[in-house]
Formats: sequence, C-alpha cells, structure tokens
Amino acid sequence: MEMFHIWETSDAIMARQRGREIAKAIGFSLVDQTIIAYTISELAQKLVSISAKGHMMIRPVSLCKGDPASGIEVRLFDHFTGPSRIHLQWMKELTDSLELSHDQSRGTMITFQKWVHAPLRVDSPIYAAGEE
Repeated sequence: MEMFHIWETSDAIMARQRGREIAKAIGFSLVDQTIIAYTISELAQKLVSISAKGHMMIRPVSLCKGDPASGIEVRLFDHFTGPSRIHLQWMKELTDSLELSHDQSRGTMITFQKWVHAPLRVDSPIYAAGEE
C-alpha cells in the first residue's frame, strides 16, 4: 500500500504516475491503465482545488485471500469535515466498485476498485463467411 499526501498539483501527478505503474504491474490493459490514472488524477485534483487537503492510498488487491493481485484499490480521504463536496457521477462508468462515506468529524472517504478482466475466450474457431 502506498500513501500520498495531496497538497499540490505535483502530489496529484505522483499519485497518478504511481497508480499507472501499479496497474501495469498487475496486468491491466493499456486502456484500463489510462482509465485508472485518469480517475486517480481527477480525484487528486479535486483535493488540490479545495482548501482542506487530504490523502490517497493505492494498493493492489485480490478477489480471494492468498491469490495474486487481480485488481487495484484507491482510497481518497478528504479532510474537510463539512458536507461532502465531491460528486461521483462521472466515476460510475470508470470503476467496478465505488463507495462513498462521510463522517462530520473525519471527512469524506471515497473507495474505488477496478479489476483485471480476463480476455474474451472463444473455444471454437471463427470462420469467415463461406469457410464453414
């Protein structure tokens, strides 16, 4: 697990780059690596743009205990204790699991997970028209 304090844009860039590296090491496709990096970057930039900063944790996760990593989990902690200021509508299509919790004394925590999806497997050969 890696933790990043997000206070300025350079912190957001470091988190995004490291998230992409972790996603690549786990085996995500280039497209999914880009989606993960984009999501991390957008969340981190939201912390930079507000006065009460926060931190982010990124870690590889597995579906079953003892299995090798098959996904990535990102947790963002917004230290602002007022009403939640982060809206997640844009993230629903980019993640496999998304959770938001808000506590008036601790702030907002957002957790998202993305899983490596196995490539489509076709057991029978595929023929072009007329080759059956």
